[in-house]
Amino acid sequence: MTPRSDIRFFTVQEANATLPFVSRIMADIVEENARLQELLPALKEARMRTRRRPSAAEELDALRADVAAISARLEGYLKELSQVGCVFKGPQGLVDFYSMREGRPIFLCWRYGEEEIRYWHELEGGFAGRLELEPEAVASP
Repeated sequence: MTPRSDIRFFTVQEANATLPFVSRIMADIVEENARLQELLPALKEARMRTRRRPSAAEELDALRADVAAISARLEGYLKELSQVGCVFKGPQGLVDFYSMREGRPIFLCWRYGEEEIRYWHELEGGFAGRLELEPEAVASP
């Protein structure tokens, strides 16, 4: 597989240099996602109440507005991650960075809360297939 020209490829050091910013974005994503997960059951209940009692529509509208606002903020955070050049892998705090290993593209794998990038996996591998980087790959030049 040859790398696409629109993908940013990172060295371990370059990816690690983005982590202060990426970590702040991920903190926002994790927080907003938690809020969203709290609202979704309330939204479902409000829908059911509104079916039985149309006068409850105001509560449903307010919850929909809250969900829409959170969703818009999440989209903004995802756009920021994309602009950095990394790949969002889930609201649990997973982010991948394209890199090269032995002439082929791979992902450097980072999880929110980790101090630095210490793992990698094949493009198709995912988090479960992540492998530890060799110490020389992690060391600064």
